[in-house]
Amino acid sequence: MRKDKRQMSDTITLLSDIEKIRESPGMYIGDNDRLGMNTIVREILDNAKDEYPNFPDKEKPIIVTVKPGNIVSVRDYGRGISPYPSTKEEGWLEERLAYTRIGAGGKFRDDRERNGNRFAGGLNGTGACGTNAMSEWFEVEIWKDGRYYKDRYEEAIPVTELKKGLLPSTPCAPGETGTCVTFKVSKKFMRTTKVDMQHLKNIMQNAAYLNPGLHLILRNERDNEEERIFYSERGLLDYMDELIKDEEGTPVSCLMKPFAIHGSAQAQAMDRTVQMEADIAVTFSRGEYGTSRCFTNGIENPSGGTHLKGFYQGLISLLSSYYTEFQSEFGKSLKTQLELIKNVNHLSSVSDVFTLIKPRSIAKKTIVIIDFKHDAPDLRPQTKEELWSPEAKPAVADIFFRKARLYFDRHITVAQDLIAFLIRDLYETAQNENVNVNISKTETKLLLSTKLSAAKSKDPKKCEIFLVEGDSAGGGCKKNRDSRYQAVLPLRGKILNARKTTLARMLANQEIATMILAFGTGVGSKYDESKLRYDKIIITTDADVDGTHIAILLITFFWTYMPDLIRNGHVYVLESPLYVNVLKNKKGTHYTYSEKEQTDWIAKNKRQVAEVQRNKGLGELDDAQVIETILNADTRRLSRLIVEDEDKFELLLDSMMGRDAAARRQIFMPND
Repeated sequence: MRKDKRQMSDTITLLSDIEKIRESPGMYIGDNDRLGMNTIVREILDNAKDEYPNFPDKEKPIIVTVKPGNIVSVRDYGRGISPYPSTKEEGWLEERLAYTRIGAGGKFRDDRERNGNRFAGGLNGTGACGTNAMSEWFEVEIWKDGRYYKDRYEEAIPVTELKKGLLPSTPCAPGETGTCVTFKVSKKFMRTTKVDMQHLKNIMQNAAYLNPGLHLILRNERDNEEERIFYSERGLLDYMDELIKDEEGTPVSCLMKPFAIHGSAQAQAMDRTVQMEADIAVTFSRGEYGTSRCFTNGIENPSGGTHLKGFYQGLISLLSSYYTEFQSEFGKSLKTQLELIKNVNHLSSVSDVFTLIKPRSIAKKTIVIIDFKHDAPDLRPQTKEELWSPEAKPAVADIFFRKARLYFDRHITVAQDLIAFLIRDLYETAQNENVNVNISKTETKLLLSTKLSAAKSKDPKKCEIFLVEGDSAGGGCKKNRDSRYQAVLPLRGKILNARKTTLARMLANQEIATMILAFGTGVGSKYDESKLRYDKIIITTDADVDGTHIAILLITFFWTYMPDLIRNGHVYVLESPLYVNVLKNKKGTHYTYSEKEQTDWIAKNKRQVAEVQRNKGLGELDDAQVIETILNADTRRLSRLIVEDEDKFELLLDSMMGRDAAARRQIFMPND
């Protein structure tokens, strides 16, 4: 029997691979809740999909069955996992290595070419092992070389007795091959063990789109649903037919019919040659309806990655080349706009304007699906949400630039429309750059005196300003602040969405104008951080939906028109307490900041609690509570806003706050 833990010394414990996964599920399957459960099921399906190139009969399906009690079975008709003794690990069967050892598998780089799995989804040898680790029991059936084998694990320990070092076997039907994995996830290790059927349907449908000709069958015996078959003949173009529909299911008006391209590339990465392929389907909406779906080796990457960045780079380069080639055909108005953009940005030539185009701009009109293949991708985290491989960006950019040119040559007007849209977008930005707060000194003094409770100190490094939600919250902060260094500015209502309006309209709003005046920096092209009056700008809102929305609107404004405030670490978000737990015998107060935190804390400390107050807003806090949770630097919860990937953050803001309803739906309701 396997020992999960070995005590090496008084201070060091050596964990088995199975115990590593159970101890730190976030590193291997995402978490031990809904995300982890989805990963557990998906990993076994990914292995079956990876086998499809090796199916002797391509008409055979992959069959996924969800049984009562959330038992899951995945059957493929590939080669069948090896039940034979390992040549590299004496005393082990290869099948048992695959399901109990991290880093054991048949799809590593040296084996892939030989096994028909050059571009496999499960590459690191963790996925199936992770599923076994979190299962109450786990069974493997194998049809291979005319024999049928069966192995069983209970809490990841193999319990099938070997005979002469082999699994017991019986003859099977001639020509029958494949593997069937059946498992039941353990409630001991997972908070939820319920299979998310909508998520499962989504990944099976995606598998059909990405593998034209592959049949997948879903049998939901748990809920007594009718059998579902997933199949696609046109692949990404079938997927595109679904993607170009809006929330009501109505097709979006597009500039051209969707087209698909295929290309391959290779690159040197460290000491090896990387092989890559890309299938890309794309079209462009007439309005501002843009969305993207990205995959690497059949695994969806909801956060995109370097392949998506490469696509936008290739598209922008292609449009730039078309402008250079056909600029004589563009009207006077566009050329005037280009000239203003050039002058505002101090560029040497009009052609340099295209270097200013950001992916977020063209993303507003682009509907794209990227099926990227890489023989050794860097997917992070273990849930594979994003591609990090740096060589993917130039590879996809080059593939799209070369291959898509054939389609744009037949649709020159589409290229012209896209160029005009991008230039118009840059032109509006250039106009905004010349806008500032034009308020008289008298008006400025009046606004600041009536709205702002300023700090007395003239040293900005020591000062902080609280942007609070309304006068009621502001009153407690004003009363209890250290007026030497702390300022309070109440904001009434929700500010405008900076992603849906111009800077001129934003600055016409008194709340925004007062805030900019209070900061002292100016805005847009007039921004001057040397004039910043407060080192910390603290967003202080209620712990509810409205408070979160206000915080997001403020962050959107700062990043859109004052990004250096965030880049240079001046913007903070205060975490507001959701519950106030008054302790017995005047022993103080304990604050919690989420429902889960409150539930967990109460479970351990219920006897100590005299009263529980659910905090509806910061205005309900008494003076002592305001000081402890908002004003006191030693006791408050304060987080600095940090943007690690600006391109990704730009796209996220556009998806959340822009006009792209489809992208927003994908973020908040991914399983719909």
